[in-house]
Amino acid sequence: MVSLTRLAAAVLAVASSVADARPNPTTRATDDLALVAQRRRVDMAGFATGPLFAQIDTWLGSQTANGTWPDVNYASGCAAQRANWPAQQHWVRVITLAAAWSGLNPAAPASSANDPKLLAAALKGMDWWFANDFKNSDCLGSGGDAKKNCPCGTPGMWNTNWFGQVILIPQLASTACLIVSTTNLTDAQKFGCYNIPNRPYVLRDTSIPGVGYLTGANMINVMQNSLSMALYTNNATIVSDTLTRAMGAVLFADQPVEDGIHRDGSFLQHAGIIYNGNYGKDLLNAFIQLEGDAIGTSFAANDSVREAFAAQVKGSEWMIFVDKETKQQHWDFNVIGRFVAFPTPDLQASADINFNVSKLEAATADFTGANSLTDTVKRLESNGSIPLVGNKGFWASDYMVHRRENFVLGNKLISNRSHNTEYTNSANPLGYHLGQGTLFSYVTGNEYKDIQAQWDWYLIPGTTDLLRVPTLSSSWTGVTGKKNFVGTVSDGSVGASVMDYIDPHDGSLAFRKAWFYFDDSVLVTTTAVVVDRTVAGIGSAPVISVLDNRRKADGGIAVDGKAVSSGAVTGKTLYYGGNGYLSHGIPFNLRLDESTRSGNWSAISTSVAGVQSADIFSAYTTIPATTYSYQFFPAASKDKLAKEAKAPSITPIDVNGTLGAAGNGRLALVFWPGTPSTVTVDRRTAGWGNGGQITINSAQPGAYLFSLKGDQLAITVSDPSQTLTSVSFTITATGGNFKCPGGNGGNGGNGGNGGNGGNGGSGGNGGNALARATATSSPSPWRCPRAASLARR
Repeated sequence: MVSLTRLAAAVLAVASSVADARPNPTTRATDDLALVAQRRRVDMAGFATGPLFAQIDTWLGSQTANGTWPDVNYASGCAAQRANWPAQQHWVRVITLAAAWSGLNPAAPASSANDPKLLAAALKGMDWWFANDFKNSDCLGSGGDAKKNCPCGTPGMWNTNWFGQVILIPQLASTACLIVSTTNLTDAQKFGCYNIPNRPYVLRDTSIPGVGYLTGANMINVMQNSLSMALYTNNATIVSDTLTRAMGAVLFADQPVEDGIHRDGSFLQHAGIIYNGNYGKDLLNAFIQLEGDAIGTSFAANDSVREAFAAQVKGSEWMIFVDKETKQQHWDFNVIGRFVAFPTPDLQASADINFNVSKLEAATADFTGANSLTDTVKRLESNGSIPLVGNKGFWASDYMVHRRENFVLGNKLISNRSHNTEYTNSANPLGYHLGQGTLFSYVTGNEYKDIQAQWDWYLIPGTTDLLRVPTLSSSWTGVTGKKNFVGTVSDGSVGASVMDYIDPHDGSLAFRKAWFYFDDSVLVTTTAVVVDRTVAGIGSAPVISVLDNRRKADGGIAVDGKAVSSGAVTGKTLYYGGNGYLSHGIPFNLRLDESTRSGNWSAISTSVAGVQSADIFSAYTTIPATTYSYQFFPAASKDKLAKEAKAPSITPIDVNGTLGAAGNGRLALVFWPGTPSTVTVDRRTAGWGNGGQITINSAQPGAYLFSLKGDQLAITVSDPSQTLTSVSFTITATGGNFKCPGGNGGNGGNGGNGGNGGNGGSGGNGGNALARATATSSPSPWRCPRAASLARR
């Protein structure tokens, strides 16, 4: 069975970018229109695949006299499944029959081309749907609402989920209609082909009851369907309008939580949820298809559209990892929202990246300069053999990714500018802790594959919570954060993410937490932990940090180098599945479990997979109210972990709540609101020599990275609150100086060879400024006051 998402990806994914220019009434415009129509008809015929064509004889034999199939679930209205509406399979078969008849799909048997039996069956299927189409306009977005004119029991093919009437069925119907548009259609068929996609198109500028205004991926999908409608009705005006509006969705969205592409490459949908792996993927596929139809014509994408699309693709690459066993690429679980609740056989966002890299390459072949996607495409086509390495912070979505050749880490935070996840269409009822400090780690790439029905939803990897309280409820799964000092700082190689947190649901737990990403590890520090025991239901529940909750790995569990079984245990180190954990200061107070668990996929989504079992490992540690740090080493050996336990390469820093990490020639600091503004660190701790100290004073709260390479100290600064336009800081050193010649930055906040990034450009709050200072030798104390402009980059 073809799922809604796979269907959408197949229908949408074809070739390159879209128009922002209206065609002139010239010969070229006429030729361009014909060329777009020709290309798009081929694209739409490409929906069907070999496995679908293999079913043609069966479908021809089983189709009833009225055009339906007995094995398709035609339940509609209030009785219909809201997500992945099964009735869509009717149109899948119609499109497959039409595609085979058209001769435009090389995957179809050559003998199928122009076969009258196939065309007759396709048209008969279309006739049935058109005859049973809903008649009342309230069914478009308000189906099932007793107060509207489409209550339960209203005749016609409609779904209580507006997506079916606004996007899904118009997409399928317009696809089938365009493929068969070269034959002689009846007046009823022409009307049906026009009416179904035209209903949402005519409401493109209005708030659709039950839906709202069309934005982001929803807008571009409606315009896609309308383009097909315009082409088979030969309406150049609508062609121009749909392409212009579609490309309006492929521009930067610069307001917090605004739906669409943000300049950091993250894609937001549904009021601040990072959704690159689902709705962003839909927009990506739509653009690939539309630009493939329009490339080289007057309808092709302009430079502003290319810039935004390139930013989305480049940002999305950071969010993709590879299952090393299947060689399949997947989206980080942090960026697929509620679709974590579906198993991979359901072909939802958890199944694969759901876009065609070769078609992406074709669609962007003429993207040049900063918008070139050549390197990105090359890495994606390599399926991980050419890895993307580095660190990137996404300020628009409170998200950080740290990548090395042998692992990928995805860290999602929550602020008053972002949303954690959602419960929609019966999917993800237990996902409250998602997106609230999650840390998913991918080494083999199958760590979290198909275990969500079985895992403990109170133990989301990376989070700090009260143990199993309050009881999870779908009524408050999706929330917006309460604090604004949340965000990231990155120099492209290493980084830090910070989160000032109070439980958005009931305020029962508050803390401050920082993740310091060095080369091969991340140091995680939690401080200022406060529990409000007066909140109902909290009781004496301990505060825990979840180390992992993943699929079972071979090799067993080791604590302090010794094999242990499930249960409670204390120790300085934990090793499992090729990953190491080191507790700094007090030992871990661990609770370990490795067991077979059962769970029902149908209880957390509309999946019909039902009850299944999986072998799962989980580990969490209780933490004190005072500052507590542990270090995570993904893809590490036991020897590596043992060496780190004896002589840690990274040292946690805590100066009355001002947190940091130092080692390997790097220093990272977080000056929280209300904590000390001055920190002194031994240079030896950071790996900057054998004597002397360095003192940093920050006039405002902020996050800093310091890196010494040769005689240059690079300083990267960020304002997690996204309220400042500049920060001022002072560095004082003993035991060796850093010369600060004047120098201005340029190019999006990168300071030049100078002591400040004060003229380093601008671009909005929440970005990084980079300053550089040159180290020299001198016995006297050295002081360098500087200011840095904050620029997004």
